[in-house]
Amino acid sequence: MVKTFENGIKRKGLVSQKGERGTGLKFDVKEFATVKNFSIGTKIKYGANPKRAGSKSWDRYAGYSKAKTVGEALKFGSKKEDLMWELRRGDYKILGGARSDAQEIASIGQKAFDQARKILNSFIGPQGLNVNVDDPLAKEKLAAEEAWRNAKLKKCEALAKAMGMKIETPDEVAAFNESTDIRLERRVADAVAAKKLKSGKKITDADVSEVLHLWGFNQNTGRLNVMQKGVKYVYSDTIGAIRRRTGGFGVTPPCQRYPNFPRILCKWLEGTKLAVKSKFCCTAININANYAGKRHRDQNNEGPSVIRAFGKFKGGKLRYWPKDFKKSGRCDVMELSTSDMVTHDLGKTTVVFDGNRSHEVESFTGERYSIVFFTARGYGKVKPDDVKYLKSCNFPWPTPKTLAEVKKETKTL
Repeated sequence: MVKTFENGIKRKGLVSQKGERGTGLKFDVKEFATVKNFSIGTKIKYGANPKRAGSKSWDRYAGYSKAKTVGEALKFGSKKEDLMWELRRGDYKILGGARSDAQEIASIGQKAFDQARKILNSFIGPQGLNVNVDDPLAKEKLAAEEAWRNAKLKKCEALAKAMGMKIETPDEVAAFNESTDIRLERRVADAVAAKKLKSGKKITDADVSEVLHLWGFNQNTGRLNVMQKGVKYVYSDTIGAIRRRTGGFGVTPPCQRYPNFPRILCKWLEGTKLAVKSKFCCTAININANYAGKRHRDQNNEGPSVIRAFGKFKGGKLRYWPKDFKKSGRCDVMELSTSDMVTHDLGKTTVVFDGNRSHEVESFTGERYSIVFFTARGYGKVKPDDVKYLKSCNFPWPTPKTLAEVKKETKTL
C-alpha cells in the first residue's frame, strides 16, 4: 500500500506526477487515470476563477478558462498538473463527448495540437509508472515501482557524492532533454563503467548487471510491438546507430553522451562465448528493464541478435519460434503453435537468435534487465564519422562479409 503526505494528511493510493527531482504534487490514482485518458478534443467547461486575485495563477486561469476542450486549455496556458488539480477541486466539468482530431486541429492549429498530444502522452505515472486503475494489483504495482525508482536514485546519489560528481541543476539538465533523475543515473552508470574499463580486468556478468541497475531508463512510448494490452510505454533505450523516425541513420543521443556505457557492454560481448564460430557484429544495443515483451517480430533488423538477461527474477524466459521464417503469407504471431516454440533461460545463458522470427518473454517477478545486440537494416547508410565513433565505443561494426558469414551460420538457429 502506498502512503504519501499532502498538506500534512496521510493519503493512500496517490500518484506523484513529478516535475523537478525532489518536488511533486500528489494525485489520486483515479484522478490521474481520468486525465491520462483524455483525448485532445475532450469537451470541458470551466467555472469561475478560484485563484487568488492578482496572482500569476489568477492570470493563467483567466487565460485558459475560456477553453471548450482539453486541447484549447493546453494551448491557452493550462498544464497537466492543472488538469488534475482542478479536476479534484471541481474547477471544471467534463461534459462528455469529444471533437474529432480534424475538428480540434481546425480550432487550435496543427502546432498546438501536436504539443497537446505530446503533453497528454507524457502522463505515465509516478516517475514512469503506467497505472491502470482497473488492475486489482494497481496499488501494489505502484508501491513496487516507487520503491524501485527511489532505491536506484538513492544509490546513484550516494555514488555521485562518493565520486565527487557535481549534482546538476534542472536548468543545466534541460539542454539534454532528460529528467534530473535520469541524467544523474546515466552519468553515474557511465562513470562506473569507465572505472571498470580502466581497471583492465575482464568484464563479467556482475559488472554488466551493476551498470544496468544504475542506468536511468527512458519511458519509451514508441515500442508498440512489445507492449502488452493496456500498456502505453516500456522502460527501454537504444544505444548505437539506428534508423531515425525522422529519416536517415544516426547515433542515438545516449550513446553520444555516455560512451563508456556501450563500451562496457560491447567489451562484455567480446569476452562472451557464443553458439557461433563466426564473429558476431552489431550496430546497436537495446536495453530493457522490468517488462515482459509480448509476442512479436522485429521489423528492421539485419541478421541475428544476441540477448541476455540480468537481475534477481523468477520466470522471464525467452520463448522463440525458430521455424518462423520470413516468407509470403506468414501467419499472425498469435496463430503460431506453442509446440513449435523453444524456451531459453536468459538469466543463465547468452542466446543467439533471429529477432525477425516470433519471440516473447514469459511473465516474471523481481527485477529483470535485458540487453539485445543487433544490426539495423540499412546500416551501410551510417556516416563514416559515426561509424568511427561507434567503433571507438567497442561496437563490432559489421561489413557485408562478416554479416553474411554470421547470417549463414545462424540461418537454422
